[in-house]
Amino acid sequence: MFHPRQSIREALAGLLLGAGFFTVGVCPGQQPHSAATAPVLAERMPEPPPPALSGSTTSQPQVVFRMSLQEALRLAVLVNLDIAQAQQVVKQAQANRERALALWLPNIGNGATYVDHEGRIQNTNGNVLNVNRNSLFVGTIPTVSFSLSDALFTPRVSEQILAASRAGQQRVTNETLLAVAESYFAVVRGFRRVARVEETLEDLTSDQVSAKRGDSKGLLPIITTFVKEGDAPPQEQARVEVEVVRRRDEGVSAVQELRVAMAELSRLLRLDPQILIWPTEDYTQPLPIPGDPWFHASLEELVVFAINSRPDLAENQAQVQATLERLRAARWRPLLPNVIVNYNAGGFGGSPVIIGRRGNTDILGRDGRIDNWGGRTDFEVGLYWRLQNMGFGNDAERREQRAIHDQATLRAVQTRERVVAQVVQAVELLERSKERMKVLGSGLFDSEGRRAGPVYRGLRLNFLRMRLGQSRPLETLDSIRGLSDILESYAIALTEYDRSRFRLLIALGMPAGGIVNPQCMPLPVPRTEGAPPQTTPAEIPVMPRAVQTPDYPEAPMGFKTE
Repeated sequence: MFHPRQSIREALAGLLLGAGFFTVGVCPGQQPHSAATAPVLAERMPEPPPPALSGSTTSQPQVVFRMSLQEALRLAVLVNLDIAQAQQVVKQAQANRERALALWLPNIGNGATYVDHEGRIQNTNGNVLNVNRNSLFVGTIPTVSFSLSDALFTPRVSEQILAASRAGQQRVTNETLLAVAESYFAVVRGFRRVARVEETLEDLTSDQVSAKRGDSKGLLPIITTFVKEGDAPPQEQARVEVEVVRRRDEGVSAVQELRVAMAELSRLLRLDPQILIWPTEDYTQPLPIPGDPWFHASLEELVVFAINSRPDLAENQAQVQATLERLRAARWRPLLPNVIVNYNAGGFGGSPVIIGRRGNTDILGRDGRIDNWGGRTDFEVGLYWRLQNMGFGNDAERREQRAIHDQATLRAVQTRERVVAQVVQAVELLERSKERMKVLGSGLFDSEGRRAGPVYRGLRLNFLRMRLGQSRPLETLDSIRGLSDILESYAIALTEYDRSRFRLLIALGMPAGGIVNPQCMPLPVPRTEGAPPQTTPAEIPVMPRAVQTPDYPEAPMGFKTE
């Protein structure tokens, strides 16, 4: 189909002058970490040959990383910032969970309180007195103040939020791996396109004979000779020259597309966007994608596995449970009391002090001193029930939380339907791209895989007939165009086949560890003869097409409870 990799190196040599080659390697057992650079193993490779397609004259050496798809995925798990952010979200949820579990514990304050009063004050009997006094308290002041409904339901909410964040981390990891794989496939697609353009240009312009062309040179040298000898009109040479210009322009566009794809992949892997990423796989063949047993499983098995394994379904289910706990808290809030506990323990003293009596009048000592110092404790417990805005506020909160819960449930159903659709779409893309490869391959290759199919055979025969004067050069030009079109379609089918297999793994919710390390990937469970078909888990919310709001039993005072 294509030329060996040497042809691609020639096509990109203008970008690769003076470059060294490196292989990125990551230990499969290494734990992911954020904001880190993966270790790089340097491997010196031969210098690239002179430019053949790009024609670039740059003299600046560029770094080239040689890596496989698996190495790119492992590097992404180590350094991608989206995955690192998802890890921090989990840590935030863990801290929120710990705070919710500690809601029952008191707040402890240590300090001192000094009070100074001068002038008139009214006693409990209503008499107005002219009193100067001061006091000082030093001690510990534990206080507890919380809503009992919050204390009961907030830990449950935080537990579900933590579960959702963990599932969200898996979802982000899988989405990132898909983005890295898509970028890697775009790079491989660029290599295939460049190789196809170079093969077409060789058939048009080569001065070397080739058995592929029936031991003939390229079309342009042949037709140039024909025109010089008067065996072909000049306009036919001009048509071939126009075709050469078109193909060279296509070659420049192909290199541009490849370079942009490399920069995008470098961004996802946190590499310098100026480096060039060189795939180590044979791009003339389908790439090795792990999980081959899944590509032959039945659609029913794939759908059931996806529903049980997709992290976004688990994330949505946890969010549904969190909104349900909030709804329960809103229903019980007016029925459960708020709790206030205050306890003061420390030393207390003040002035003035009574130093004697004259008739019914106390004789006070000097003000401004702290006298009669001693221990003091105060303990206070309070329970109170609160109706927000005469209960209308509580009813509005309950209805709001109920609407939020229904929204989360609908999102979960929507996600479930999207998961099933994605599995079906991935399977369809896989089957159709595989079928296209077979159809197009039958036109390129013979039964032994040699480039001797009808397309190549027709090209060779047209070159032979043209040399014998039995056909016009334009017929050979049509054969070259036909070969280029079939090669392009075959390259697209190869890329779609690679992409559809990886998309199927992501659509199934395959664990990231199994994708990065194929040895850890689970295998399909074979269905025994006569066994009933598997069903979806009961905890996955399933709502009818016409969604109806469920009925909740009424509670006293119009507030609804479980």
